[in-house]
Amino acid sequence: MAKRRNQEGTFTHRPNGTWQARLGYVDGTGATRRLSVYGRTQREAATKLNQARDRIQAGQPARDSSMTVAAWCQIWIEGSLAASPRRPSTRSLMASLLRSHVMPTRLGAVPLARLRPSHIDAWVIELRTGSTSTGSRAGKPPADATVQRVFRVLRQAIDGAVRDGLLARNPVVLVAQPAAARPEARVLSLEEVSAILQAALQMDRRRESHGGYRTHHHTVFALIASTGLRKGEALALRWSDIDFERGTLAVRGTLTTVRGGWVISEPKTRSSRRVLMPSAGLLALLAAHRRIQSLERLHAQNLWTEHGFVFTSATGAPLDPRTLLRAFTTAAEQAGITGVSVHTLRHSAATAMLEGGIHLKAVSELLGHAGTQITAEVYAHLTTPTARRALEELGAGLGLDGQPPGESGRQLAYGVGVRHQEGPDRGAGPGL
Repeated sequence: MAKRRNQEGTFTHRPNGTWQARLGYVDGTGATRRLSVYGRTQREAATKLNQARDRIQAGQPARDSSMTVAAWCQIWIEGSLAASPRRPSTRSLMASLLRSHVMPTRLGAVPLARLRPSHIDAWVIELRTGSTSTGSRAGKPPADATVQRVFRVLRQAIDGAVRDGLLARNPVVLVAQPAAARPEARVLSLEEVSAILQAALQMDRRRESHGGYRTHHHTVFALIASTGLRKGEALALRWSDIDFERGTLAVRGTLTTVRGGWVISEPKTRSSRRVLMPSAGLLALLAAHRRIQSLERLHAQNLWTEHGFVFTSATGAPLDPRTLLRAFTTAAEQAGITGVSVHTLRHSAATAMLEGGIHLKAVSELLGHAGTQITAEVYAHLTTPTARRALEELGAGLGLDGQPPGESGRQLAYGVGVRHQEGPDRGAGPGL
């Protein structure tokens, strides 16, 4: 046995021929710890001991945890994620992504101590092909946006393991984030929106004629289509948010469902907390809806629980977002339109605003975006009549009004300072 000072470690030649190196140290909590590493030779054991000493001196754990990725994700969900200031719906979504796309996969079975960037690369590939399950049968691969989202959540979860001293560094940050192209959202024409609203109105009336509670999906869809509200914002509206005398509507929250229950959260961004001025027609529709709701409250009697919501079930509870989605899909199909969702109404409203010549900043504020950059990125694909008219007016001002240009016109067409060359084959000049 060869001994050294405690700070340098103690080496022992074991009966099986391998070497053991032990080191005493004080961890971050002030507790005294001992660490043992092993090697086939004394030099190998010394190398491992030096690596451990370097980690300790750098404030890192002496060795990575043998806990699996799945086990840590569950701890992170119940601890750090639950305690975070994120909205309940966001916490629920992040937990669901980990439980669905990380914990039951081959990656979830990897110990934190053995986690490498190559494991993450393999997991992303398997996720895209739907073969991440520990079983042999492949499932339907998630959308690229989902792959990107779960990658980000995993990175945050492993960051938590580093913070808690289970890992020296996060291997996920060494992997490039999966790309996800932003799909071009469907835009409905005014005629298509009107057809969906009419179908929803007929559905509401048909339900009432059959003796059931008259739903008010038509009014919800009309509100979203004419203001660009988010679905959750529309469902979170209370009558106290609407001032019929001043003609204003205040957006103060968003409704989401979490584990079968509903919750009102703060708006998505600070800019989402806003006051709108709906059209007179929409205000009249909402006023009529309030009168009908008063009759429904009397009819429900003691079954009604008053929460003050504008859109409710037959008992006064807020309208379930999932019910609204199903109703919209049905109304759209009856109108002969497929591949759309409630959010399509918001997107179509924003598009109509921009095509109607409303300034980008004003549209951004109406939509509750955090800034005009977001609005510009989402609607960058638009070639609006307003923009077309602006370019036509600019061209007319430059003499490019579609008439055969004179000498000055040709100079403008070719560019200022470019001399026009006369000749039988050059008179037409290059095409614009």
